[in-house]
Amino acid sequence: MPQQTPEIPIPPAELAAVQRLLALGHGAVTTPDLSGIGIGTARIALLQRHKVLLRVGRSAFVDHEADALASPRERHIMRATAVARTWPPGVAVSHLSAALVLDLPLPVVPERIHGCRMGTGQHRKNDVYTIHTGYVGASASWWHGVEVLEPRFVIMGVAEELGRDAAVMAADAALHREMVTPAELTAACEARPNHPAHAVLERSIELVDARTESPGETRTRLLLLGLGFTPVPQVVIRDAQGDFIGRVDFLLAGTKVVVEFDGMAKYGSAEDLAAEKRRELRLQRAGYVVVRLVWADLAHPERIRRLLLDALATAA
Repeated sequence: MPQQTPEIPIPPAELAAVQRLLALGHGAVTTPDLSGIGIGTARIALLQRHKVLLRVGRSAFVDHEADALASPRERHIMRATAVARTWPPGVAVSHLSAALVLDLPLPVVPERIHGCRMGTGQHRKNDVYTIHTGYVGASASWWHGVEVLEPRFVIMGVAEELGRDAAVMAADAALHREMVTPAELTAACEARPNHPAHAVLERSIELVDARTESPGETRTRLLLLGLGFTPVPQVVIRDAQGDFIGRVDFLLAGTKVVVEFDGMAKYGSAEDLAAEKRRELRLQRAGYVVVRLVWADLAHPERIRRLLLDALATAA
């Protein structure tokens, strides 16, 4: 039986240098980065075998341990940062990848990395990433050493990849955080009449509402609109004496039916839950009917329709 050659250990000084480089690159390095500290192809292969580096694209690597411990969103951002640093000048992180970098909500984490050309050039796609065209004249900002497309066109990219509801979800968050304005979204749409997502973005803009405070509230609002109701977000409710009761997620226009979306993190403690129970009791005493929804309910629109119709009958 042939004798196996023992694995060459990584010198501590070399390992420390690579770890410093990863820290400076926010968990991402490229082949030129490694070459700059004297690490060539053979040593890179050794670092991969020792699970120090993980190859995520041609000449692009991330911290192996950080990648394994990261959430899906964090993992995509770190890998996108590494891959984007191998792109030529004038290509920015865009579409769903940029939405994650900008901390905009998405219903899914994409498998592939997205970029776009800020000037002329061809559409390009491989196993790891897609580089889109059609963004001449758009602006970008720098983040962790890579360019990231401006938010209004990122939302257009979300519309292209995931459709209307996902675009509204991202746009609601961007408007709420004052990253964009409705006028800027409209201008982006009008500036790209031949963009694949033009019609979808146009419909999305009609539905965005900066008052919406979470992705769950966006999904709830869109569902209620689809069922034929008119939800008014973030309404302040007062009692007959004018005293403040609370601010509710939605009030169905012209009624006393309140719709609350309860996300997982809404009540951080038993005290929060008790306060919410007291608030709901005050709403009921003021003549309001409260309908509470959670994520699982949103998959059953007809069930929600029946709940609301019963609530409207009770309120009447």
